[in-house]
Amino acid sequence: MQKIDFKLKQFVFSVALVVLSGCTTIQRTVHMYSNEASSPLSFKYKDGGSSVYYAFTIGDALQPETVIFFYGGTGCPSWKSVMPEYVNGLTVSARVFALNKRFVTDRSTGMFDCGEEFQLANNPSQWVNDYSEFIAAQINSFASKPRNVVLIGVSEGAFPATKIAGQSSEVTHLAIIGSGGYSMRKSLSTLAQKGAIRFDVEAGWNMILSDPRSIEKDWYGNPYRWWSDIMDIDPLPDFLKLNIPIIIGMGEKDESVPVESAFFLDTKFKEAGKNNLTLKVYPESDHRLNGNGVSHRDEFFAELSRLLQRTHDIAVRRDVPKAVSPLLY
Repeated sequence: MQKIDFKLKQFVFSVALVVLSGCTTIQRTVHMYSNEASSPLSFKYKDGGSSVYYAFTIGDALQPETVIFFYGGTGCPSWKSVMPEYVNGLTVSARVFALNKRFVTDRSTGMFDCGEEFQLANNPSQWVNDYSEFIAAQINSFASKPRNVVLIGVSEGAFPATKIAGQSSEVTHLAIIGSGGYSMRKSLSTLAQKGAIRFDVEAGWNMILSDPRSIEKDWYGNPYRWWSDIMDIDPLPDFLKLNIPIIIGMGEKDESVPVESAFFLDTKFKEAGKNNLTLKVYPESDHRLNGNGVSHRDEFFAELSRLLQRTHDIAVRRDVPKAVSPLLY
């Protein structure tokens, strides 16, 4: 009888997990069709392609001094499912832009096949080119140059955000959620060692090598081509070349990118004598900074706001002319 009760409890617990995890997807889908969701806009690239994007203002300023650009997330979900609530923690006035990848429709949930056109365009080079072109076009459209230009890379989006931050003199701040200083291979190996994942990384990689450019064959939800493109990208050099303020938010229990990846990056910055990295690790939290029924994203964006305010105050003090001593007159 005790064994039956135990199995029943296990079953009920498993069902509860499914329901709870499903609620997030349901809530996001419902949000897409609500009046609170951002309206889609279309950006035309120079090569004739296009992407859906979203733009909205936080605060009351007609021309905010801070402009924020979002990019990232594996697969083909639309930013519409989370914007603008995603940045509720921001306490500074800002103009926010969130760019979908090419061929990601306004209400794409990312739960189904992303399509051949998407898979062909879903590669690091395309991410960097598209994100960079979009950022430059938006900045050039402003009547006056914004004081703060913030790039936010979420998970996979950390790569293009960090790369562009090192290429553009316009970018003043970099914020990263769910990524650190490890390559994908190192991250997977670390997760396997911790028991967070159960699959054989090297066996999977050998399968990918048999047809590395295939978009039809997939391994754990992504085509072979995606894996072969990103597996050995080393993000550390791009991070270390930056001298702008950087803030990284990681969940302590992240099972997509190990928290060790963020600690490694923090250590490398200190070894290089650099003090421009702020690392925030949220206890018991996952890849989305959620833990124990609480989202820590608001905390992260509040911390980003404080960072922006500090650099803004420093810039204002530098712009104010020094007082002239009355003894000179």
